[in-house]
Amino acid sequence: MGEQHMVNEVDVVAIHGMNMHRAQRSEMQRTWHAAMAEGLANIRSAHASTLTVECAFYGHEYNDGKAGGEPRYSRIDIRPGFEEELLIAIGDALEEADGEADEPTKFHLPGKVQRALAAIERQELFEGRDSRAISYVKQVDRYLTDPDFRKVVHAEVTTAMRRSPRVVVAHSLGSVVAYDWLRENRPERPPALITIGSPLGLAAIRRRVNAPGWPGNTRTWTNIAAAHDAVAMVKELAPLYSPDIRDLPCDNPRKEAHSAVQYLTNVHTSRAVEAALA
Repeated sequence: MGEQHMVNEVDVVAIHGMNMHRAQRSEMQRTWHAAMAEGLANIRSAHASTLTVECAFYGHEYNDGKAGGEPRYSRIDIRPGFEEELLIAIGDALEEADGEADEPTKFHLPGKVQRALAAIERQELFEGRDSRAISYVKQVDRYLTDPDFRKVVHAEVTTAMRRSPRVVVAHSLGSVVAYDWLRENRPERPPALITIGSPLGLAAIRRRVNAPGWPGNTRTWTNIAAAHDAVAMVKELAPLYSPDIRDLPCDNPRKEAHSAVQYLTNVHTSRAVEAALA
C-alpha cells in the first residue's frame, strides 16, 4: 500500500484559471509542464528533467450551456452586482496604469463599467475583447455563487491532490479554487502553495471569502504578481490574509501580463518551485 502510494506521488498539482473551456487536459499538461521545466532549467535546478505534474483541469465543465462558456457575450450580458464590481476593479487598475481619462458612456451601462471595458480594450487584456472579459467575470461569478459547480471543481482538485504533491501552483481563478480547497481539506502531506496572477486581493472576491486567513495546513505560501497584471491588481496578499505569505513582484510583458506561461517561466516561480521540492 505504502509502495503504491509512493509510485503515485507527483511534484506539482497545477490548477488553471479562466477561459480554459476550449482547452484540453492534455494541452494543459503539455504546456504547464514544459513551462515549469523550462523555468527550472533556467536556474539550473536538478528537478528540471524529473519534474512531474498533475493537472486539476475543470475548464470543460463550463461547456454545459450555462454562464461562463463560449465567450460570445456583449455588454448587455453584464449582470449588476459582482460582475460589474469585478470588471470595474480590473478597469480601475488598468486606467491607473495607462493614465487614461474617463470616456463617454455607451448603451445603458454605468459609466464605470464602460470605462473598464474601454481600458481592457486599450491594454489588450483578454485580447482586448469585451466578450472574453465578460466571460472571465462570469466564470469567476459562477464558481463563487453556484454551489453545485463549485463541488464539481473541488472534486477534480480532490482527485488531483490524491497524488500527494509537494507543491500546488495555481493561476488566476485557480488560486481562488486552491485557496478554498486547502482551507476545507487537510492533505496528509501538506503542500507548499504558489499563487500566480491571483485576484484574491480584489475586494469583490475577498468579501466572498469567509474570514480570510492561512489556508489550512499549507506549508508555505508564495504569491507572485506581475506589475501590469490587472487581474492581480492587489499585488500583496500578506496584509490581507497572513503575514507569513511571501509576496513577490515580476515583470511579465505588458500584453501578456496575465499569461500563465509567462508566470510559470518567471524566475520567482521557478525558485519557489525549487524551494518547495528541496
